[in-house]
Amino acid sequence: MYRIIIILVLLLILFFMVRKAFREFWGKGKSDPALPSKDMMVQDPVCKTYITAGTAVMEKIGGQPYYFCSDDCAGKFKEYLSR
Repeated sequence: MYRIIIILVLLLILFFMVRKAFREFWGKGKSDPALPSKDMMVQDPVCKTYITAGTAVMEKIGGQPYYFCSDDCAGKFKEYLSR
């Protein structure tokens, strides 16, 4: 009886490990695949400087994320798009 319980527990652990591996492989564990990691360098579309995504000012405009070095650049970009 104990052998059956041990085998079932091991199969259950194996199931969760395989499920986790498949989710990581196909990227279903990520919240938003379009967003870069916090350490990734992104370019400000206004002044063309590079900053890390973690320190950048992020604005979603039209459903697409844009990264800016400051609130001033974000304001200039929104003003440019509203013309």
